[in-house]
Amino acid sequence: MTGDALRLRQKTFWNGFAYDLLTASGTVVGGLSFPAFSQAKNARLAIHPPGSTKGDIPLRVHGQDYLLRHEYTRRGFVNDLRYTLESPAHAVLCSADVTFESGRRLPVIRVTTPMAAEVMPSTSLWRRRFPIVDPTGSALGEVCEPRAVMLRMEYAIRMPSASPPLQAFVLALVLLARR
Repeated sequence: MTGDALRLRQKTFWNGFAYDLLTASGTVVGGLSFPAFSQAKNARLAIHPPGSTKGDIPLRVHGQDYLLRHEYTRRGFVNDLRYTLESPAHAVLCSADVTFESGRRLPVIRVTTPMAAEVMPSTSLWRRRFPIVDPTGSALGEVCEPRAVMLRMEYAIRMPSASPPLQAFVLALVLLARR
């Protein structure tokens, strides 16, 4: 990856729950860490008290705090999910649907807000490479693994037209739905 790529890298080899967001030069500009018990906004069995953000994924990008939240849109043998990136005041900044459709091996990741886009399945054998396309099929960018062999999981995004919070949101979606 070259240029203005934002990267999501596992903090340590031993901990798969904490990640750093880095610029192309390697400067840490934020991060995310998964909670011990994630809880959907519309969970049937609530572990955390109502109104609590303990079940959400805190995401920090360039000094701004956000919450990565999810909810179930369809329950069944496999669950369809909606992920949202929200401000601390719970204003939705980005949203995406992860759905399982018949005839497709992997779930479909469709970004719906602030723009319409789809993250396609990997097109590469040795290094994962996920093209990002608009509804007409035109390329908007890509998410890929920078190296074929890594001790710590890492994804990089090249999506020049997107803001850093949207780029971080797409990186987290790929981590959650494609890893």
